[in-house]
Amino acid sequence: MPSLRSIRSRIRSVKNTRQITKAMEMVASAKMRKAQQRVLDTRPYAEKIYELMHRIASREKAWSSPFFETRPVQTIGVLLVSTDRGLCGAINANLFRSLVRFMKERPGVRFEFVTIGRKGRDFIRRSGFNLTGVIQGVKDRGTIEEILPATQLVIEEFSEKKNWQEAWIFYTQFESIMSQKPRHEKLLPIDPEVLTGSGNPPNGHSGEYLYEPDRRDILDVLIPRYFETVIFQRVLENFASEYSARMVAMKNATANAKEVIYGLTLTYNKLRQANITKEISEISSGAEAISQG
Repeated sequence: MPSLRSIRSRIRSVKNTRQITKAMEMVASAKMRKAQQRVLDTRPYAEKIYELMHRIASREKAWSSPFFETRPVQTIGVLLVSTDRGLCGAINANLFRSLVRFMKERPGVRFEFVTIGRKGRDFIRRSGFNLTGVIQGVKDRGTIEEILPATQLVIEEFSEKKNWQEAWIFYTQFESIMSQKPRHEKLLPIDPEVLTGSGNPPNGHSGEYLYEPDRRDILDVLIPRYFETVIFQRVLENFASEYSARMVAMKNATANAKEVIYGLTLTYNKLRQANITKEISEISSGAEAISQG
């Protein structure tokens, strides 16, 4: 049976842990609200430029652009967006399981990875996969310039070196405080079927685009902006998911610590009462023995 001293030590330890988890919950809550607002602010623009690029792809099938070209798939590049720190529930584990299922569904295909976030980098290294690039230190209130190396690497490997025949992004989408789901989307080649399902102009839009001064000049500027916007918005989604998951995890940890403290306190009081009763019994027995002697 544990001693009173060891139980008191455990109670103090759990109380200290409860203070830490409560503070982490409050910090995550404050950051989550700001990250959620950034996500809501960027979603409309990201959705519009995503839709615009796929509409352009449906019009430009005859133009031999590597960004619209479908090639036999031998190597797939994956941009994996994860968190830098843990203590945020199972969002990273769920994302990694989704990635593994995706890979198993494509046997014989080579995969190369670019990671944003230390947890994803560590997972790729532990698994022995091909790690092409690592982006670290991206801040939740950072700017789009922080993810430009990832954007440039994706474009270079797909269109210039032509090492990749497809490029995908894996991230965790923020749906609500209690719901964050792993998602994956194909970045390249830009496929009009994603929006239309048939290659026809979506939402009843028809007609041709007029380019001024030149189609190639416009698309050379627009396509990198498309990748930057979409990738940055997915990174913001991941940050909002991280803080939501961490807030919920720390809230649950605080509640669990409270239950543990209650149980330890009850055990401590029972043991203390038993010791007092034992001492009283010993004193009574000694007094009785002396009186009989």
